[in-house]
Amino acid sequence: MNKLIITHPGSAHFDDFFAISLVLAVNNDVIYTIERRHPTDEELANPEIWVIDVGMKLEPDLKNFDHHQSTDTPASFMLVADYLGLTPTLSITPWWEFKDKFDRFGPFKIADELGIENLLPFISPIEDWFLKLFTKNPGEIYPLMRSFGQNVIKGARTLFSQFEFWANSETCIVKNKTVLIGLTNDSTGVQHYSSQMDSPAEISVSYDGRGKGWRLARLNDAKGVDFSKLEGDEKIKFAHKTGFIAKTKHRIPVSEVIRLVEKAITD
Repeated sequence: MNKLIITHPGSAHFDDFFAISLVLAVNNDVIYTIERRHPTDEELANPEIWVIDVGMKLEPDLKNFDHHQSTDTPASFMLVADYLGLTPTLSITPWWEFKDKFDRFGPFKIADELGIENLLPFISPIEDWFLKLFTKNPGEIYPLMRSFGQNVIKGARTLFSQFEFWANSETCIVKNKTVLIGLTNDSTGVQHYSSQMDSPAEISVSYDGRGKGWRLARLNDAKGVDFSKLEGDEKIKFAHKTGFIAKTKHRIPVSEVIRLVEKAITD
């Protein structure tokens, strides 16, 4: 089955690139032709044709997803994600709202909101490269776009499940610091989850995904937590010089791990 996707000509942006990647990812059994041009009225009226980030129409029933009519309308990737039923999953990602605002209001306004000079140093050269390839010839990177969309969806689902895991994990207070203890070797999402807590946790303890011990990590760059102080302890395999992480040699009892955490808390 072959179908058509139309998006705007000129320089490509994350918005249209990602929106189309989601369409490709969800409709894995469909082959699409991607054309970068303005749509005709007949194409806008055809529900079999996706028109994304161009056309000045927001008509989900006709698969028209442009947001340029108003700055109050979310970026096109959000409109497409909502149509595909992906918003509850993807909106958990830490970059979701940032990418929407970046597309609608530009880097300088968002930099001003964040209190920094500009966002140009944060633009990924990999993203810039892919967008240039997409601008030149969408067909050249078609398989990569589908794979990218599928990977983002999979990652968001993993993050969603990890949020549930950390929400049900053990929490304790050590010298006025909140510690999350997760019996897992997958620490995905713990940093993001902790930042969403009413009182963000400062430390996480989980299995070492690369070894047979424990992973002790500082969260949210918490003050007064320095795991470099554990260097030289016979139980410690590795303690980073900057103090944000340490690992034990073996999976010692949790009570002993907590004593190591106490040693790393400096205030």
